[in-house]
Amino acid sequence: MIGMHQIHRGPNNEVCASGKFPKLTDLEIGFSRDGFHWDRPDRSGFIRGERREGAWDRAYVHTTTGVFVLHEDRLVFPYCAYSGVSSDGTRGIYHGASIGLATLRRDGFASMEAGDTTGTLTTRPVTFSGRHLFVNLGASEGQLRVEVLDPSGNPIARSKPLSGDSTASRIAWEGRDDLADLADEEVKFRFHLTNGALYSFWVSPDDNGDSGGYLPPGASTVPPAGAEE
Repeated sequence: MIGMHQIHRGPNNEVCASGKFPKLTDLEIGFSRDGFHWDRPDRSGFIRGERREGAWDRAYVHTTTGVFVLHEDRLVFPYCAYSGVSSDGTRGIYHGASIGLATLRRDGFASMEAGDTTGTLTTRPVTFSGRHLFVNLGASEGQLRVEVLDPSGNPIARSKPLSGDSTASRIAWEGRDDLADLADEEVKFRFHLTNGALYSFWVSPDDNGDSGGYLPPGASTVPPAGAEE
């Protein structure tokens, strides 16, 4: 689950009112798996005020109640910000409100990236109940390979190489159709990536990549048509 936190950077309202500029706030993303324990790993600001005279989003940034909506394979974040200057030229702490849209690719909050030198990522031990491994991958000029390891680190499945830029690409395997026989077994995934970014991965019971995860209002877990390459 994803929450948006409005962080007040200061100064207090009296200073802003006297100077006739909006109060300084930024929006930070928080993540939770249970709705009670939250983590904000990046506190530099997800959507930040510009802090610049004349900018429409100078400061006092607000989010919406639903945080974001899913449009095809993009996440869309509506938000409000203030310039401090109204259309008639008057200035004040609550003057000059506008609405903007920020976007990310689906699951685009963070990525593990590699350049010309192959990078390797090995997960902690996991179990799954599906059969098809999907990845959200940006590697138009690169390549991803995946191994499935037993708890001792021995490879028990290897993928064919994958390139492309897609929010939902299904991994094809050497010598097997899927991972159904490994369901409910403790395994590790090891990713080998060159010249690309790995945003997320999941194991789906369906060919279409349905993840069964939490959703923004009105959204589907099934990727849009044409998302898989």
